[in-house]
Amino acid sequence: MKKTGAIALACLLTASALLTGCGQSGEGGDASSASGSEYKSVGYICAQLGDKSFNDLSWSGVQKAAQEIDLNAKCIEYGTDKSKMEPAVRDAAEGYDIVVMNGNEFYEILDRIYTEYPDTKFIVTDLTPTTEVNIPNVFAVMSKQHEGEYLAGALAQKMSSTGTIGLVAGADTVPINNFIIGYIQGSLEANPSGKVANSFIGGFTDTAKAKELALVQANQMGADVIHQVAGGAGLGVFEACKDKGLWGIGVDADQREFFIDTKPEIADVILTSMQKRNDITMAKAIKDTVEGTAEYGKLYKWGLKEGITVLAENDYYKAQVPQETQDYIGGLSAKIASGEIEVKMVYGMDQNEYVTFRDSVKP
Repeated sequence: MKKTGAIALACLLTASALLTGCGQSGEGGDASSASGSEYKSVGYICAQLGDKSFNDLSWSGVQKAAQEIDLNAKCIEYGTDKSKMEPAVRDAAEGYDIVVMNGNEFYEILDRIYTEYPDTKFIVTDLTPTTEVNIPNVFAVMSKQHEGEYLAGALAQKMSSTGTIGLVAGADTVPINNFIIGYIQGSLEANPSGKVANSFIGGFTDTAKAKELALVQANQMGADVIHQVAGGAGLGVFEACKDKGLWGIGVDADQREFFIDTKPEIADVILTSMQKRNDITMAKAIKDTVEGTAEYGKLYKWGLKEGITVLAENDYYKAQVPQETQDYIGGLSAKIASGEIEVKMVYGMDQNEYVTFRDSVKP
């Protein structure tokens, strides 16, 4: 491999004004692998850590894999300026044997530049199901979040006393709408006459607006269980739930675990989270790459069956959710995993059809 300068470059990235490295490495992180593998290092690229959601979860999976198979691991944060995404990818491709990242924007960058880095293995997760993967050194994964959202919507209705549940989303995009359509389908499964309020913040960082929208859903629409699909802004939803004495449902990570030590009053409103277990996805993809079993150049679609898009069934969930409801959700999960229930996606659906369906359950 061409990565003999990996450690030096990692230091350069840390000090660079262009990129800000997180300064965290896998515990096994010297320049050699105990297994003797040709892969010595892995770099994870994201906007920034600290969202207590998808980015943090993904990084934890990278760290776990790095520690278990003795790779040098580094997180590279490019910040809020998207013009720094491509330079981040290029620098990481020069400095690390395996480079991992999330989202179609990264795939589009790789589609332009991958021929310049034939020796680097790229792992890109959180892709859309319509992504045409034709890059030979890319391992690509989409997560079937609509399947986990089906369970979240069904649970929310079972725990609701008003028959109206809510969802506050970051942006009105196709990937986010794929969360919403699953949530609505699950709601209708549990309560065919149930209502689902939904609102869009317009981004993923404005906690104040997220709280305001959640309070509108609670005060004006009667929502008494509110799900956040808004990344870091979702804290505002949980704050609204705390103020109103309502249940909140988190997203991506088991968000109760993130808050239980620092904000226990917030943790106690999070009934569960619809997990998109990118920690598992990242760790598996990295390990399979090092072991030589990963098949590159294709798109994998992982969901409930693979244990990727699932509800967080932690001790708090088990204590707060009646056993009858737990059994009901477990039954739905088994039916989705077996294919007996097929959850519809937004992808491939006519926009007018989706909007009509979404608006049909508004309070």
